[in-house]
Amino acid sequence: MFVQTLFEKKTGRTLLFYYTARRVKGKIVKTKVKRIGYLDEFLDAYPDPLTHFRQEAKRLTQEAQLKTLTVTFSMDEHFSFGAGFAATEDAAVEKADRTFHYGVLPLLQLYRELKIDAFLRIKAQYTKVDFNHNHLFQMLVFGRILFPESKLATWRDRTRILQHSDFSDDAVYRALPFFAQIKDALVQHLHEQVQRQYHRDTTLLYYDVTNYYWEVDREDELRKRGVSKEHRPEPIVQLGLCMDNSGLPVTYGLFPGNTNDVATMRPMMQHLAESLGTKHLIYVADKGMMGGMNIAQIILEHNGYVISSSVRKADAELRRYILDHEGYTELAGGSFKYKSRLVPCTLYVDTPDGRKKQIRINERQVVFWSEDYWKKARHDRDMAIAKAMARAGYGENTVLNNHAGNRFIKKEIFDPDTRKEVDHPEFSFALDQELLDSEEELDGYYLIRSNVVGVREGDAPFNQPYRWHAKDNLFELNRPVVDLDIIDMYRGLWRIEESFKITKSQLKARPAFVHRQDSIEAHFLSCFVALLLLRLLEKRTGEKIPVATIVESLRKAQLVQLEDETYVNACCDNVIEAIGQALELDLTKKYYTKGELKALRGKTAKSR
Repeated sequence: MFVQTLFEKKTGRTLLFYYTARRVKGKIVKTKVKRIGYLDEFLDAYPDPLTHFRQEAKRLTQEAQLKTLTVTFSMDEHFSFGAGFAATEDAAVEKADRTFHYGVLPLLQLYRELKIDAFLRIKAQYTKVDFNHNHLFQMLVFGRILFPESKLATWRDRTRILQHSDFSDDAVYRALPFFAQIKDALVQHLHEQVQRQYHRDTTLLYYDVTNYYWEVDREDELRKRGVSKEHRPEPIVQLGLCMDNSGLPVTYGLFPGNTNDVATMRPMMQHLAESLGTKHLIYVADKGMMGGMNIAQIILEHNGYVISSSVRKADAELRRYILDHEGYTELAGGSFKYKSRLVPCTLYVDTPDGRKKQIRINERQVVFWSEDYWKKARHDRDMAIAKAMARAGYGENTVLNNHAGNRFIKKEIFDPDTRKEVDHPEFSFALDQELLDSEEELDGYYLIRSNVVGVREGDAPFNQPYRWHAKDNLFELNRPVVDLDIIDMYRGLWRIEESFKITKSQLKARPAFVHRQDSIEAHFLSCFVALLLLRLLEKRTGEKIPVATIVESLRKAQLVQLEDETYVNACCDNVIEAIGQALELDLTKKYYTKGELKALRGKTAKSR
């Protein structure tokens, strides 16, 4: 290593760099190692900065030489697999796998920071088994991120991520009921750790539901046929997910596949109150959760809500209010506008004897219109109508229902001469222009219902961050809450939708290959913990790197073993560099010794 100087004519200053040099095919090739800085910046620190850094370059060169390791290979060495492959039904594939996923190291550090290992040791201390629950759970969680496969396939590749992997494939399945049993306790433990370490704010709690399919024909108590988000005919399981204001998952619940989305919310609210002790929340949800029983339960618990509602199902009075141009505040040159009102409204709730009862509440209704949403609604409808019209050309056997663009197609039966009904009619298909005009009126509009308000000018101050108005059933925050604040709260739902995509695309949570209910619960518990680790990694890197990019880089981050004590870094990128810097782990070396890897593993246990 030596010092290279560069004189800048524009500034009149001299830059200093550390360089190395090596001979390649008879030519000297220089490689920049590090930028030192401008020479004049060090005049106060050293009498002769250039001499100082040249001496430092010699010292660094000597240190590098001490760390240089010579590895000798025999080009005649081969792998040996004994008698070869036996062509039988239960024949096992023997392999020599010399790869190691060092992308597991940042995941292991976060896992240990959350004290999951300590939690599992305590919970499993009285179980009489011949395996380590913590090591096995690490395999399920880390494997779900680095190479999502079936439980058996993950077990076969366990040595690529685990230091301690001396458990059988049978142990994996025997451990699943244990993980299902401690699910609520572990989720509560994680919630407390995130609160302590990351100052979790659960004033805003986002909730949404998705479902996951199983490639089976027979239904059971949990896996039932229902409305699949992916339009699949197989049995599904409903999963309700709660997320905090930072996009970190809080808890989840499983429901039979034929459970309506709206019916999942009250059980989850009860779970939050009983298991996690959360209270005084503002629930943010999509229109699928808008139901009288849900709103009534939120009000009874003195909580707030920000839930969207279908503008197309609005009654005549509300529709007139939405379409009335008066009162809107326009932004961005008219491409966005909004208005609101505080009005009494009626909820319908079920009584214990099965009847419907009306209750009156005060509600804040925020309406906004977006040109982008307007364009999207028009485009989506035009595509659906074009598809429906194309199908209508198939004649009398065309099935016309109220799905998608079919709603706008009218089917008329007539005789071409008499225009009367006949035994062998012809069919005419026409666009229902009246219905289309009615739908287009509401394109681009969104309606948000809420009971959240803020302090108004002249109100008496109060000490708590929020308070409940029993007379009006309003949840008041100790700050002004304007219409745009309500809209921003609602727009945070995109993070929970993204989390569902992560579980399905990156974590491949479906189709699942476990069948017992406790095994299904354990499967989703490992997916939940994996999602939390990825979201925390996203947070620790400044939320600048998308989770999908993080996962891709972690999967590529592999070492290849050269000899017993030496590993070469097969793939590294700037994402791994950023993760290493955020967690203070040295992940960018080209070569590692076995001792250095052991030290890195040890360091993951000493953070925070």
